[in-house]
Amino acid sequence: MARALVFDGERCLACRSCELACAVVHSRSRRLDEAIVEEPRPRRRVSVVRGVNGVDALRCEQCDEPLCVFACKSGALHRVPADGRVVLDEERCVGCLMCLMVCPYGIRPDPARDLVTRCDVCAGLDVPACVNACPTHALQARDETVARAHTDFDGHVVIVGSSAAGVAACEAAREHAPGCAITVVTADQGPEYSRPLLAYALAGRVDASLLQWRPERYLEHELGATVVRGVRAVGLDITRRTLTLSNGQEIGFDRLVIAAGARSARVNVPGATLEGVFGLRDLEDLEAIDRAAMAGRRAVVVGGGNVGLQVSEALVDRKLSVTLVVKSAYPLSQMVDEETGRRVGDLFARHGVTVRTGRDVVEMVGREQVEQVRLDSGELLPADIVIVGKGVAPDLEWLKGSGVQLRRGVVVDACARTNVPGVFAAGDCAESVDPVSRRSEISAIWPVAYEMGRAAGSTAVGVEQSTPGALRMNASRFFGVSIISIGETVPERLAGASVHSLVNDGSRYRKLVYRDGRLVGAVLYGDVSGAGTYYRLYREAIDVRDGALEELAVRVMRKDQELRT
Repeated sequence: MARALVFDGERCLACRSCELACAVVHSRSRRLDEAIVEEPRPRRRVSVVRGVNGVDALRCEQCDEPLCVFACKSGALHRVPADGRVVLDEERCVGCLMCLMVCPYGIRPDPARDLVTRCDVCAGLDVPACVNACPTHALQARDETVARAHTDFDGHVVIVGSSAAGVAACEAAREHAPGCAITVVTADQGPEYSRPLLAYALAGRVDASLLQWRPERYLEHELGATVVRGVRAVGLDITRRTLTLSNGQEIGFDRLVIAAGARSARVNVPGATLEGVFGLRDLEDLEAIDRAAMAGRRAVVVGGGNVGLQVSEALVDRKLSVTLVVKSAYPLSQMVDEETGRRVGDLFARHGVTVRTGRDVVEMVGREQVEQVRLDSGELLPADIVIVGKGVAPDLEWLKGSGVQLRRGVVVDACARTNVPGVFAAGDCAESVDPVSRRSEISAIWPVAYEMGRAAGSTAVGVEQSTPGALRMNASRFFGVSIISIGETVPERLAGASVHSLVNDGSRYRKLVYRDGRLVGAVLYGDVSGAGTYYRLYREAIDVRDGALEELAVRVMRKDQELRT
């Protein structure tokens, strides 16, 4: 049974007693006279703000489908299977801000620790501190039992892949169909780990042991799945409904979820197979780069996306000389607009990275070990180590000729169904409809993969669940500067789009993009407050016409100021 806070705005006096009580109970001393002088300053989890219809209290909603959990790539936020409670393990938080991006309610930044905090509904106390402190009973605690739809499906679900989408599919299938059999096929030998955290581990920001985002043998012990490790799917027969594995084994299925993910995109140039040229997609890559990335060596990073920039920052931290080669006119071109990209490029240059924009690699030079990188301008860059971070490519060769519809990825509908009955796909190997552009695209980010996996696992066992499609959003932090992008950030790429600028100064840049009365994009640089509100407007396609967008911007900015106090 999960405990949630219920707020009655009609009763609230905005006295902020709840905020004070919250800060004190989450202080080290838990005494007001000592808490007021503590450093770092105690952070409240509940906050009284000016809401849409008057006073509101931001607190954890304990959502049935908690987007914060789905977005968390470290496992710090998770839902307790026994009672459905959402909890935060602060020791596992890496401060990636993905949860802050998707939740406008109970998650708050904690600048003192460079992490986040969230309303925990005062777990361990009989009555939450804010409820005890409220003189008008505007805040109340209520225990809620989350009703999960169950089906009598007792067939065999086979899931290919054990990253975000695969694990989410397994969780959803078991949640809704307790009697079904589940087999998970994974190329990984060890426990489930978070690929997005590999760059954090390279930088030394997380211990390698924290890459594991689910407990040891979680799939087997918690979800009752049979796990076949160290093998890949190499063939699919939809007529016989069998999956062929790389060890020669065949597995029959009633339902199949393809969540095989993707591999690092390689550069197809001479010398790309030389020693010292790496991608960063799995633990083996991390270990190899970790051995090669010695202080004083010269590194060339190819690719100006999130991975390329994270790797560049990690190598700078490890005292390597780093050159970043970006084919587009500015870094993060698929995520942000030109102004933000220019700021990111300047930020990296100030921290010692040589940034080459508008250039591409045409050759890796060396005998057995890479020694130089040749650009399309003819320039030769010295290189002891090269890391390619040019995105990912779905590995779908084994599905060709199977009858499953493929384009760049496996084509699925909003419920992750393919064109073949009983076969589903989710994650980085699947493409669905972008709600803004209406094009079928791959959105290779953790929250989308997790939600697609849940939709696939639920629908496979008879509980139809849909997703909003190929949503675009990302949260990044480089050299202490936070960046969040939501939807389409470049209005020129979207007919009929307009821009609403919020702020553009030396340290902050914030703008919104809207079309046909709805928010379709936002980019926040340096100040990411309000991101959760903007994301929900984008995700839920809320109409903001007739000046409501400008009114919303003012309201969110005012709310942000209150949140930062």
